[in-house]
Parts: sequence; structure tokens; C-alpha cells
Amino acid sequence: MLKNKKSDIGVGVIFLIIIIVLFFGWLININQRECRTNKDCGSESYCGSDFSCHEYPNIQKTVVQYNLLVPSLIIGIAIIITALIFRWNQLFPKEEKKVIIEQKTETTQIPEEVEDISEPYYKSENNVKTP
Repeated sequence: MLKNKKSDIGVGVIFLIIIIVLFFGWLININQRECRTNKDCGSESYCGSDFSCHEYPNIQKTVVQYNLLVPSLIIGIAIIITALIFRWNQLFPKEEKKVIIEQKTETTQIPEEVEDISEPYYKSENNVKTP
């Protein structure tokens, strides 16, 4: 089956040497790490992803305090003004003008009847006047 057994052993030896070199490289890499967990570093530092200890950053928190007194006063005054506008007629009613009608009872004149002077529109023979 196999014609050349020496060449198979040579390939196996090269493969084994490559595996050993990679293993030693991995061991050297692990031993050069400064830390593996946060416990390996001091109390004021942490273990980073590059396996070295880093100090915790100093984060300053800024507290913003809002003063909402002035806007609340403006809104309150606006509500009061709108209530006054809607209730203005109820709070301050308009004075109605009173008209006094005087009736004359005794001095009124009764119109007199006037004599009928109208002529008929259609003239008939009986109704014709001659001079």
C-alpha cells in the first residue's frame, strides 16, 4: 500500500514540530499577561481586554438643577387671564340703557274724517258729469 514509509514519518515529524512551536508560543503569551481577572490588579484598577491593569476613570457627574418658578408663574397668570376673559360679562355686567316712552293722553288729537273726493276709475253712463 504505502510505497515510501520514510516520507510519511517526515511529514508527521514536521507536523509535530509545528504543534510544539505553537504550544510554546501560547505558553509564552499567557505568561506575559499582567492580569487574568480583576483580582490580579489593585483595588483602584481593573483588568482590561489587553490583559493589563488599568485605573478606573474618574467620572464627574454634573448635576443640573432647573428653576421652574418663573415658567409656572407665567402659566398661572395666563390661566387666570383666560378665566377672566371667559367670565367678563358675568363679573362686570353692562348697564342697559333705559328708554322712557312718554304717552300723551290729553293732548293727543284725534284725526278728523276727510271727505271722499276720489273718482271712480271706470266711468259709467250714469256717473258722467257734464258742465
